[in-house]
Amino acid sequence: MIRRPSAGRVLFPTILAAVCLSLAACGFHLRGSGPGIAQKLYLEGLGPGDSFVGTFGNAMSLAGGKVVPEAGQAGGVIHIYKASHFRRYLALSRAGRSVMYDLSYRVVYDVRTPKGEVLLPRQEIETKRDYFNDQTLPLGQAEEEGLIRQELEKEAAQALLRRAVFALSKAPEKKT
Repeated sequence: MIRRPSAGRVLFPTILAAVCLSLAACGFHLRGSGPGIAQKLYLEGLGPGDSFVGTFGNAMSLAGGKVVPEAGQAGGVIHIYKASHFRRYLALSRAGRSVMYDLSYRVVYDVRTPKGEVLLPRQEIETKRDYFNDQTLPLGQAEEEGLIRQELEKEAAQALLRRAVFALSKAPEKKT
């Protein structure tokens, strides 16, 4: 007697394969940017110990590119003038303690060719979040604010990457 698999045994691997394929197909990729144009970028203006350099490098690697150590190896140069966090008080409790903040992260930059031609003039990216600091639960407030700051940096890095890729893709072609 030949035993046939039940519908559930056949259907489950099919659904699992479909879910895996759909997850593998999502995300931001540097497609259409041409070989070498935006696959390699150079960041200048910030020190190697700055947290934004690592965050931007992670965004580049997730997109299939990388940050190179020298401008001559890059398809484009991003000059960062300033990258900083800001914290502004929005509300006070009855006791006079701040309970609500406006957290923001600003990056001032421009995008250039490796030869120094400015493709995207000096601009600013700002990401913001309102943060409610519950005074009755003091444990973990610093960690929560730290996570929000990391998310702000990550959003700014992704926005900067998208803008840089767009500017580099619109750059005039090199004549040989």
